[in-house]
Amino acid sequence: MTDAQSSGAGPSSHDKPAPSLPVPLELIQDVPEEKREELVRYISEISYIKHFSGPLPPASELAQYNQDVQRIIVNEAVQHRRHRATLEDRGQKLFFIRDILALLCAFTLALVLIGGCIVIILSGYSVVGLLGIGGTVSLIAGAFLYRDHNNRKERKAREALEKPTLPPELDDRDKAQA
Repeated sequence: MTDAQSSGAGPSSHDKPAPSLPVPLELIQDVPEEKREELVRYISEISYIKHFSGPLPPASELAQYNQDVQRIIVNEAVQHRRHRATLEDRGQKLFFIRDILALLCAFTLALVLIGGCIVIILSGYSVVGLLGIGGTVSLIAGAFLYRDHNNRKERKAREALEKPTLPPELDDRDKAQA
C-alpha cells in the first residue's frame, strides 16, 4: 500500500453524447458545420483528479471496494498505526536512556577531575589544583547552559512552525491599530 494514490479522468468523450451547451455563434462561426459538434464536445469535456495520502483512502473511495478488500485495507492501516506507535515509543525510551547515560558519564568525569585536582592541591600545587577545579566546574556549567540554550532554540522553532503567520500587509495593519 502506498502513502499517496491517484485516480483520475472520467469517461472519454466517445462514451457520452455532446452536451447541449449554449455556445455563442460568434465563437464558432469560422468552424465548419460538421466539426462544430466535435469541437463543443472536446471543449466541454471535464477532467478531474483525486488525490489522497495516508494509509486509508477516503470513505467514498473505500466503499467502492468489496468487503474483503475493505477489511484488508483497514487491517493494514491499523497494523501501520501500531507499528508507528511502537517505533515512536521505542525511540522515546532510547533518547531517555541516552540522556541519563550522558549525565552519568559527565558526573563521573567531573568527579574524577575534581578528585585529581584535590590530589594536586594536597601535593602543594594549590594554584594549579584550584584552576583545575574551576575549569571543571565551568565546563560542566557551560555544557548545561549550552544544552538549555539549544532546547530553547528548538522549542522556538517548533512554536514558529505551529503558529499561523499573517501576510506582511495584514501584520502591518494589526501593528498600526495597536
